[in-house]
Amino acid sequence: MTEICTVIAVFSPKPEHYKEVYDLLLRITPVVHEEPGCEFYTMHEDVEGRIIQIEAWTSKQHWVDHIEAPTVKEILSTVEGKLTKDIEVFEMYNVPAGSSGKGSLRQG
Repeated sequence: MTEICTVIAVFSPKPEHYKEVYDLLLRITPVVHEEPGCEFYTMHEDVEGRIIQIEAWTSKQHWVDHIEAPTVKEILSTVEGKLTKDIEVFEMYNVPAGSSGKGSLRQG
């Protein structure tokens, strides 16, 4: 599969570890930007106290390579025991809809 691989990763930090998880992800984000195939890697906070990474990779293989990268290993080791549940990860591929160009994520 060579199409853009879009991923959402949801982190649910325990309240007492929120800042530590937040700071880690904030620090790691620009490092991930330099990984091969990273189209975008963005950090968001939702109103329920979760931190959500929305990312896109040039291909599924680039995402697989990212999963095995030191950045992800650092994330996983640092958040261990600091989340209310496992990181939720959603791997997705775009289904274009509509004709205005608003029916798909734009990369770049």
